[in-house]
Amino acid sequence: MGSLFLGKQFNSFTVKQAAPSDAAAVTELLKGVATRLQENGLNQWEFLLDGGEDAEIINSIKRGVTYIVTDGDRVVATFNLTNKQNDWDAQLWGAIEDNAYYIHRLAVHNHYTRRGIGKDLLLWLDENLKGTTLRLDCIADNAVLNDFYKHVGFNYMGQGHAEGDSFSLFEKDTSSPTISS
Repeated sequence: MGSLFLGKQFNSFTVKQAAPSDAAAVTELLKGVATRLQENGLNQWEFLLDGGEDAEIINSIKRGVTYIVTDGDRVVATFNLTNKQNDWDAQLWGAIEDNAYYIHRLAVHNHYTRRGIGKDLLLWLDENLKGTTLRLDCIADNAVLNDFYKHVGFNYMGQGHAEGDSFSLFEKDTSSPTISS
């Protein structure tokens, strides 16, 4: 992680780059969230459930773009962060070369939901990546997630389309004031 972030903690949690030994915990967390989303009628991340993305999750860890949030030894959240567009980003946003970071697979463990960890993590990223732009996307018909990103200060930038679905595009200039409550 080195100089990417100004700090490595928020609240009582530690943020660190995931190691290969964290792959099982990250995969389990993501599949647990995908199951919960599916049970709530949201068709987001269902492709994770059949194991088809397991190799990509491990590859992201090996490439150094996966981070974990821990509470002691327990992984409570995960996210991918990179300043290089992948094919998905280019398809949704168009090919852009700038100082932006793309957030993917941001997920909070099911046992830690409704505690504000996702919000605090995004605010922490805002504070620790000053002078850049943060970008993320989510399925367009997930009203709760769309509202959440707006609430934590991300600006809705329109929709992108991929694989027959519409996705909401959000970005935040990290030099903008943060939301405090």
